[in-house]
Amino acid sequence: MSWILLASSSVLFFTTLNLLQRVLATESKDQKAMTIIFNSIAALISLVVFIIGGAYKTFVLPTEPRAYILLFVAMLFYGLYERGRFVASKLLEASVLTTISTLSVLVAFVGAAFLYNEPMTPNKILGGLLIIGALAVVSFSKKVKEASAKGLLVGALISIVLGIGWMCDKAGATYFNTNTYNLLVWTLPLIIIIFPGIKISALKEEMKIASWKVFVLAAVNVFGYLLQLKAVTMADATRVIPIVQLSTLLTVFMGVVLLKERDHMFQKFIAGVMAVGGAILLI
Repeated sequence: MSWILLASSSVLFFTTLNLLQRVLATESKDQKAMTIIFNSIAALISLVVFIIGGAYKTFVLPTEPRAYILLFVAMLFYGLYERGRFVASKLLEASVLTTISTLSVLVAFVGAAFLYNEPMTPNKILGGLLIIGALAVVSFSKKVKEASAKGLLVGALISIVLGIGWMCDKAGATYFNTNTYNLLVWTLPLIIIIFPGIKISALKEEMKIASWKVFVLAAVNVFGYLLQLKAVTMADATRVIPIVQLSTLLTVFMGVVLLKERDHMFQKFIAGVMAVGGAILLI
């Protein structure tokens, strides 16, 4: 399977994630408890995938120190991102958080270029900038100015740390293989997420609120991320990351179709043209 097909499939999963995440965050009463439940379920699903996929049969740990340094960085920053994910979704409307999340694509794009010494051709630079620009155009609205200062700060911080996590993925998936790295990235950050502890009663209460929806959300995230990892091992991270984040644009267009959100249609049309042009340059 080609990297572009894997990345495109990942877009569909992350679009679904974007549409469902706001629902759970809004209903949640304790975001930390929700995060622990979500990530624990995701870790369990990644373990099932690891076993069913037969990755345990070829399980070999790398010997290069660089592999563990990058794994630690990914674990740390993904853990920080997960701690703030539902907090940001609770404080900010989806459209506002989408605007700020453009930072993560920019951080990952620039960071990956330096980390992997990937050639920055004119097509790649222009394509990446067009997609990042499209995300900003389609997402920007006056709601950003109306959002709370705390929400904007949390949103910006989790976007930056998520970008750093994405930056490490190509190396992690290459050193550990995709299924193993997927399992490690979902399990190890739990240490950071749970610290310094949580009451069992809070977990029970959040589980009642989330019910089956948190299982769907976790599964969608795990499989979307796994497809992204497979794609990034087959092509430059600076090509894959912008393509995968077209899920943001697709989420907006799904809002037009499903939710009849017809405001700023010209803005959305311009963003669509920019994104398609950027994707063509990156393929």
